[in-house]
Amino acid sequence: MRMLYAELLGLVSGDVVALVGSGGKTSLLFRLAAENRGRRALVSTTTKMLRPAPREIEGIRLLHGGEVDEKIIAPPMDQLAAACADSALTLLECDGAKGLALKGWAAHEPVVPEFATVTIGVLPLWALGRPVGAETVHRVEQFCTLTGAKRGESVTSLHLAAVIGHAAGLFQSAQGRRVLFLNGRRGEPNTARAEDILAALPPVVLRGLWGVFVGDVHSGTIRRIAV
Repeated sequence: MRMLYAELLGLVSGDVVALVGSGGKTSLLFRLAAENRGRRALVSTTTKMLRPAPREIEGIRLLHGGEVDEKIIAPPMDQLAAACADSALTLLECDGAKGLALKGWAAHEPVVPEFATVTIGVLPLWALGRPVGAETVHRVEQFCTLTGAKRGESVTSLHLAAVIGHAAGLFQSAQGRRVLFLNGRRGEPNTARAEDILAALPPVVLRGLWGVFVGDVHSGTIRRIAV
């Protein structure tokens, strides 16, 4: 597989990539894994993640600390650090959203290790217009506090901008280069929606990002749109 995503996202040999956010995070992890088969790549988690299907990690080393309810759990941090040091590329799932489009964060998450060199924050553009509530948002109360949203109202670009820019939001535990990936769907106005979100970000937040990308991780499209 051509290394389209890895190249555009600026990933280089030795990088330890922490993926945080919701609405495409795990899919992005496995697309990056597929692009790096046979290159001493490592996949792991610092929290929990669904156990990958064999096809998803073919040619990739998987490290975990056991299984609970069909999920793999994090290995000890010292073991993970040693494995990262021996890998050409490490992909870590460092956040969880219970399969929902959006989330609010507790103080102890995301769990991004200090040795991560890149933090990729993922948000779904297709969450725009959905109602703020338990069917859309994991930890609704925290999300409302973070964004100023109210239960039942529609998710707006201002809400997602708050998620990105708030000190207790998407990048609150970030290490290394900060990369934003806005995950859209084929046939939808993804670039226009992404630009609306970026327009609502304070310039200092935008300058703190290494790059902003928009795409559809399932169909394999991606393009850089800022910084």
